[in-house]
Amino acid sequence: MKISEIFKSIQGEGINAGKDVIFLRTALCNLKCSWCDTKYTWDWDNYDYSKEVKELSINQVKDEIEQFSIKHLVITGGEPMMQADDLAELLSFLKPDFYVEVETNGTIVPSKILTDLVDQWNVSPKTSNSNNPLEMCEDSECYTFFSNRENCFFKFVVENKSDIDEITKLVKKYNISNEQVLLMPQAQTKEELATIEGSIASLANSNDLGFSSRLHVKLWGTQRGK
Repeated sequence: MKISEIFKSIQGEGINAGKDVIFLRTALCNLKCSWCDTKYTWDWDNYDYSKEVKELSINQVKDEIEQFSIKHLVITGGEPMMQADDLAELLSFLKPDFYVEVETNGTIVPSKILTDLVDQWNVSPKTSNSNNPLEMCEDSECYTFFSNRENCFFKFVVENKSDIDEITKLVKKYNISNEQVLLMPQAQTKEELATIEGSIASLANSNDLGFSSRLHVKLWGTQRGK
């Protein structure tokens, strides 16, 4: 497996924010978000692949995860679904001892084998503010698949009020329940988060949507492995 890092921290986003977890951060991504805060997992023009990526066997990854006493695993990236088959094999060894969350950009439909092994999906669909080609971001099959799952939450990154129309159109188009939607501020530093957090929370409230801050940014800013 191509791995960026494995570490213990707290979940910084979503409905489990604040809980102690183990992060398994995979390398590689199929999108290139301009505001991505983990470019070291895919931007090889600015980062050295040989230094940033560890190629580990599934057993090695399993052993590193099991060295911690925590039984709550968050798989993130990069884009974890680019290594979906390996993840399914890894989780077949870890379940049922672990509660497993997967963070994904929602452009790759998981197999049934992997789906049955994941307790919670945190889908972060990309919109215009990511500066990706929109045809790469909106995969109808993926939206339909995840919107029909009760164990899925959609986290949309918001920069300002102009993003809301695009997000609400997607929510309506794919019949996503408002209870499944979280708006999250686009901020990479403590200062940026403090500036924007209140306005995004207000936007969520006025549109009857959920809100997620970014607790790890509030606590540690851009520090990696936190």
